[in-house]
Formats: sequence, structure tokens, C-alpha cells
Amino acid sequence: MKGLGYGKGYQYAHDVEGKVAAMQSLPDSLRDRTYYHPTSEGMEKRIRERLEESKRLRETKIQSTKRESEA
Repeated sequence: MKGLGYGKGYQYAHDVEGKVAAMQSLPDSLRDRTYYHPTSEGMEKRIRERLEESKRLRETKIQSTKRESEA
């Protein structure tokens, strides 16, 4: 299947630093939607912090990938 191009560009999150892949996995029409808004209380506070960290890591990796492709 790899010979046919299946999986090309796929990033397995567990294999990358921070466990956050830089690839977009949703269609463009759903790209920036937020479906879950954790509160600042209890376990949801920790979930919110992890979601914010994941977003920051993803944005950093996307910017790095863009710079590499422009070089």
C-alpha cells in the first residue's frame, strides 16, 4: 500500500516529541472549531492545560514544517 502512496505524510503522534503531530486531520471546514470547553475547576483544569499545551506544540511544529518546506 505504501507503494501506492497510502499514508504519505501521516504522522503517528506517539512517535513524535510531545506526542502531538503537526498534521491536520480534519477537513478545512472543521479545522478551527472547538467542541469542548473545559472549565477551570477540578480535573477539567488539567484537561484545559493539556489542550492548551497541545495547541501550542502543534502550532510550533506547523511553523517549523512551513519553514523547512520554504528552504
